[in-house]
Amino acid sequence: MTPAPESLDAQFEALKDDATVLKYRASRARLAADPARPLYHFSPPENYMNDPNGICQWGGMYHLFYQFRPDGIDNVHWGHAVSEDLVHWKDLPLALYPDQEKDCFSGQTLVEDDRVIATYHGTGAGNSIATATDPLLLNWEKHSSNPVIPMVDVDDGGRPYRVFDPCIWKEADGYYALSGVFQDGERSIDCKGVDHLFRTQDLENWDYVGKLIENDYRTEPGEDYAVPNFWPIGNDKHMLLFFSHKRGGQYFVGDYDDDTHRFSPDYHGRMNYGPLSVGSLHAPSATIDDSGRYLSIFNVKESRETRGWDNVMTVPRVLSLADDDSLLITPVPELEGLRFNKKSVSEANIPANQDIVLPDIAGSAIEIHAVIDPNAAREVGLNVLRSPDATELTRISFFHRANARWGTPQLQIDGSQSSTGADVLGRPPEIGPLDIPDGEYLRLRIFIDRSIVEVFANGIQCLTLRAYPESPASTGVSVFAKGNSATLKSLDCWQMRSVWPELESRQGR
Repeated sequence: MTPAPESLDAQFEALKDDATVLKYRASRARLAADPARPLYHFSPPENYMNDPNGICQWGGMYHLFYQFRPDGIDNVHWGHAVSEDLVHWKDLPLALYPDQEKDCFSGQTLVEDDRVIATYHGTGAGNSIATATDPLLLNWEKHSSNPVIPMVDVDDGGRPYRVFDPCIWKEADGYYALSGVFQDGERSIDCKGVDHLFRTQDLENWDYVGKLIENDYRTEPGEDYAVPNFWPIGNDKHMLLFFSHKRGGQYFVGDYDDDTHRFSPDYHGRMNYGPLSVGSLHAPSATIDDSGRYLSIFNVKESRETRGWDNVMTVPRVLSLADDDSLLITPVPELEGLRFNKKSVSEANIPANQDIVLPDIAGSAIEIHAVIDPNAAREVGLNVLRSPDATELTRISFFHRANARWGTPQLQIDGSQSSTGADVLGRPPEIGPLDIPDGEYLRLRIFIDRSIVEVFANGIQCLTLRAYPESPASTGVSVFAKGNSATLKSLDCWQMRSVWPELESRQGR
């Protein structure tokens, strides 16, 4: 049976002298001087983190696993953290170690009444299974027949199938595993995406079912469907949330036929609108929690030289469908518990072609709620992480009309002026569609956390970018409008508390 909920502090007490936990605590303290370390986003305790894996809720606790190379270790393991609220995380010892494989790469989890099943890709071997039953998921037992879905020889097109990052779920007739991959070409160049489906009743003997989906007309040539997450999302629809090695995080929403085991997408969308490998949204992990929420989290890549640690996780997101089956994207409400020292701005005119600094609205780890009436302005928005002389700023803006005569309205985060640092890499803006009707206000929820900016807009779009201001004074916020004036209807700003003890002294700055 699922372990009875117990406070995380009480469960964690048994690990207070664990050598790995103590090591990670020391590493976090050592890295705390880096002004890019986030206060309320998850970052690795040390060294290299990549894809999130197997996020799940077990025994009242949320567990986050991730590709991880601890200091001094070249092989990829599954790192592990636990939280009661998806916000305050504690590092746990490594969950999965490579043995017959070179690395424990990406995969997902399935929570059952009496255990959690993890499936992952073992590089050089195939896809494997491990299970755990203890309250903190510390003790994983690998299946004796791993890899249970071994790699097979393939032809030039990748047939019969390639084995790569898997996910797992259960239906009436057994367990299903999806292997996200590509065929008919070279990955990221001219291939097309495909996800292969396998079935078993005992987790050991897996049969190849066929292709859950084979598609490229909704994406572009060269995209693959790696790191899949396949869950029902409501309205009798399923979402396939995945990662393309060409363009990053994206998704399909559509119908799943559990008789034919085929997925028919209604539409495709992107979560990443910038270059894949430079400061952009990367790979997802998703789960359905005990309250029925479709939760997702992504890692975000660096866009500067590594300084002893690498990558940040987004804030967890709730994905759901509107009545018309369009996707809704919101941050988890648990984040509101971090707010303090609220400052507000009442309704005000935003003059055309000016940058108006908002007094008393500032910070490097803050949340902003802004409601703006664009009126006739062609572009309207905010500059955040702004230095007093505007030599450093990150621009968040809305183009009410994408082109002079037609086009979809668009949201942008422009990091081209975010940093004067010499080691920060250049990248174009992150620009995504924000199709709100004429007359509807622009509603922004902006999460700024030192080196990451996430912008949720009108509950239907989210853009993510890394920013590395050099100056400690780059904390200001301003508003602007181009071409014509706009109206700031309201703006609320909260400082955000640190979820990491070693960074508590930095909050409120």
